Amino acid sequence: ILNLIKNFSIKGLVHITGGGFIDNIPRIIPDPCRAVIFKESWKIPPIFSLIGKMGNIDDEEMYRVFNMGVGMMVIAREKDAPEIIERLDKLGEKAYPIGYIEKRDKSQPSISFIERNERR
Repeated sequence: ILNLIKNFSIKGLVHITGGGFIDNIPRIIPDPCRAVIFKESWKIPPIFSLIGKMGNIDDEEMYRVFNMGVGMMVIAREKDAPEIIERLDKLGEKAYPIGYIEKRDKSQPSISFIERNERR
């Protein structure tokens, strides 16, 4: 991560821990912005599907409580993403472009989960 910070304009880092996506991501983005996450961008480990099904837990609550297989997010310029992902892959880390940050109006949530075909 330090290498990425030295070589790229990293806008934010967030460890997806307790509070999952919904509580952690908004902590690192400016108030007039929102994170838009593509739900199908990474393979969610089967354990999370099992937990959701067995516990009758809806998707929003799953993304609030669990990391859904994403341990950390790096927020960077879109043009830098391919090289950042390549560097992480070479280090044995699985990295995916999973969304984007955009301005929001106050009526929108600070994080949204969408299908890729719904993009901007």
